[in-house]
Amino acid sequence: MKKYVYTNLFLKFFLVLLIFAGFSSMVLAKSSVTFQFNISPEVHRSLPRSPQIALSTDRGDGGFYSVGERVNLRYRATIGGYITLAQYNPGGSAQIIEENKFVRANSPQMVSFMAKEPVGTHRVVIILTPDTIPRNRIQEFLRNPSRISSIFGGQYAVNRTEFVVDGGQVEPLINVQPATFNLNTGSTQTFSIRLTDYSGRPIPGKNLLLDAPFGTLSSQQVRTNSRGMATFAYTASFARRSSIRISVLFPGDAENGWTSTEIIGHIR
Repeated sequence: MKKYVYTNLFLKFFLVLLIFAGFSSMVLAKSSVTFQFNISPEVHRSLPRSPQIALSTDRGDGGFYSVGERVNLRYRATIGGYITLAQYNPGGSAQIIEENKFVRANSPQMVSFMAKEPVGTHRVVIILTPDTIPRNRIQEFLRNPSRISSIFGGQYAVNRTEFVVDGGQVEPLINVQPATFNLNTGSTQTFSIRLTDYSGRPIPGKNLLLDAPFGTLSSQQVRTNSRGMATFAYTASFARRSSIRISVLFPGDAENGWTSTEIIGHIR
């Protein structure tokens, strides 16, 4: 009788362990692989959001988490395949959270982990492919996400999100209109800049630094008004290269982290 009871208890205990292990692997993030490189905010935000793979945090795009709070990343693919999930940390590193995990079509998935330092904006990217991806190609993609088409061809779907770990500086957003331009030599284009937080609220009274390798800027520095707006003008000059990039930099302050963007133009 005792032998039966002990055997029964052992089987129940073993079953509980199996169930717990199954749920843990589904919910909790596995040990990640870390690389020492980072990308700019504009490169991450330029990645497309493919309809075949959805990705979000439980607090939405740009959601805030305090250090120690649990972050839940949810994703779902409309077609079956292999997903790789990675995040860029503010400290200048990238982590593979899940690598070549097979998912079925329309099967909701979730990865859960604790928010931890460094504080600031953590950028997440997910890629779905029909076959597994070698580690060196994953690293190449994380270093140069803008080259995704040449790395994977047409056989991929990608999406992105970001969240903020609070407790320090938070990176604002810069929006420039127009974002691209075409000018003849000697012509002038006026640009409008808007500096906001993630909720879209304007950030007034901040200096933005401007730089262009060719041509003439109306000012090297502009200041946002009460609506978070500022304007400047650029006059094109002859350049050996037909393309030009005008950089807009917010260097950050006690409340906001630094951020930057580029305006791409062509001189005729």
